[in-house]
Amino acid sequence: MRPWMTTLAMALSLTACVREAAIRGGSYCAPPVVPAPFPSDPPPAASASRDERMAALLGMGALLAKGTPDEATRTDLLARIEEARLSIAGTRAELDCAAERARQQADYLTHANQGAVHALTVGSIAAAAVTGIVSVFLSTGQSSRWTQNGFAVGGGAVTAGLGVASLYVDVPIRIELPRNLLADVWFGPKESSVYPSVVWGYFTQSGFSNDQQQPIRERLVERWIHFQGVQKDDQEMVTLLFGSGGTYDEGTLRKRAGMIDQVKAEVDLMNQDIAVLARRILELRTRP
Repeated sequence: MRPWMTTLAMALSLTACVREAAIRGGSYCAPPVVPAPFPSDPPPAASASRDERMAALLGMGALLAKGTPDEATRTDLLARIEEARLSIAGTRAELDCAAERARQQADYLTHANQGAVHALTVGSIAAAAVTGIVSVFLSTGQSSRWTQNGFAVGGGAVTAGLGVASLYVDVPIRIELPRNLLADVWFGPKESSVYPSVVWGYFTQSGFSNDQQQPIRERLVERWIHFQGVQKDDQEMVTLLFGSGGTYDEGTLRKRAGMIDQVKAEVDLMNQDIAVLARRILELRTRP
């Protein structure tokens, strides 16, 4: 029985022989120039409307408070809105790039896993065929029963081991993420190192959430915990999703892509508040 177990263990160990890939250049999606901080006003009172909050976030609160602006002032206000939209578009593009890259890496692992499973399956079929053929020769060649049984058991163990090993194929990939777009959302620093200040202000001020009780950033973290299965006490998972890189499997990469898509959706929704503010400015009439 011991030789059988040894042979099976050797077959199962073949799953660990798949070479771990490595991908560097984690800043591939990063912008070439880090945008300067957006000149925002202090957050308004709790009773302020959403467009007033957005005006303060864009540094336009004082200008709007003066009443009907002249044409030059209104042009400046619209220019500030366009600048904010460009920051949002750049952030969205980086998030889109990062999510797509994570999916491409997951697809790479899918193909690698399929290739390894195929190789193990072919090996299992070949081992079964060789075992059957050699067993026939041994039986017709007047070999001892001990030799015939030993070879049959060993060949069967290899065949079964290769088949079982194909169920546990999980090719890993090493990825470096010096600019992780999920990290600041999870840890919640006062100032973000990857998001423009106008976007980060939108994420961290509770007045922009639907209930105006909890910031969008905290809502995202809650959804990740409840629906993505991310636990704060799971240090390994926290490091993979919010750290500077590590060894990933296909499932973790697809989870990362989905979480980035959720952040991107919230960034897109920011355009709704900006559109309301832009309409308010356009409707203002120049003083006679």
